[in-house]
Amino acid sequence: MPPKFKRHLNDEEVTGSVRSERRNLLEEDSDEEEDFFLRGPSGPRFGPRNDKIRHVQNQVDEVIDVMQENITKVIERGERLDDLQDKSESLSDNATAFSNRAKQLRRQMWWRGCKV
Repeated sequence: MPPKFKRHLNDEEVTGSVRSERRNLLEEDSDEEEDFFLRGPSGPRFGPRNDKIRHVQNQVDEVIDVMQENITKVIERGERLDDLQDKSESLSDNATAFSNRAKQLRRQMWWRGCKV
């Protein structure tokens, strides 16, 4: 019998998977094959063409670093937005409870005034 899958994930499962995915993408060392495809062969090169390639490679490396920083910032921003949403929902719930209690108290005071 195949395993059963959850239809709805809780926040802890989603947050944990996002963190592990970020760690896998940004923090692990790449192997030689990935380096070859990302950076090209690392053999010796000679002549003025080498300078152009090195210059372009340096620019690509800078762009990669900037994009990794941007991805990290976007993930952190998403986490902060989730925290802010939780706090705003809590504040909304507290405001509703306060409003309901204020109505009850106002009615009690009105009846007390009528009795007096």
